[in-house]
Amino acid sequence: MMLHERRVLYLDSPESGEYGWKYIDQYMVSHQCKNRGEAVEGLLREHQEMQNKLLGNQALAQQVAAEIKQLIDPIRLRTGSTERTVAMFRELLNGFLVLHGMEEQFPVTDVQSNAIVRADEKIADQIKAQQVYRNSDKYKRMKGGE
Repeated sequence: MMLHERRVLYLDSPESGEYGWKYIDQYMVSHQCKNRGEAVEGLLREHQEMQNKLLGNQALAQQVAAEIKQLIDPIRLRTGSTERTVAMFRELLNGFLVLHGMEEQFPVTDVQSNAIVRADEKIADQIKAQQVYRNSDKYKRMKGGE
């Protein structure tokens, strides 16, 4: 047997607000409720369902973002390293061509100068240091465990 408890609910009059009795009465009609109590209970149930969906959607969005970030981070790191290497190479090549008056020519050889070898080692060391730092506890704590 269902027990009913009578309580008084005060809301704005239908003329003074769109979310008072006017809204409940519209809900009653559209959902074929027997009385206002049933309508209020239906509204509360819908509200709880929507909140649960919202929380579920937020959790899903955070999970997807974390997984995508995990997949993209190594690519971003490699892309940034590639951009630095290309920029370094362009500067070295430009300096060489200008220094030797070879702006009109482009020499292609298999031999690498010591400057290229040293620059390559320096860039490789920087990339490795950045990778080690990104995997460190200090970086993870700073980023909030991401």
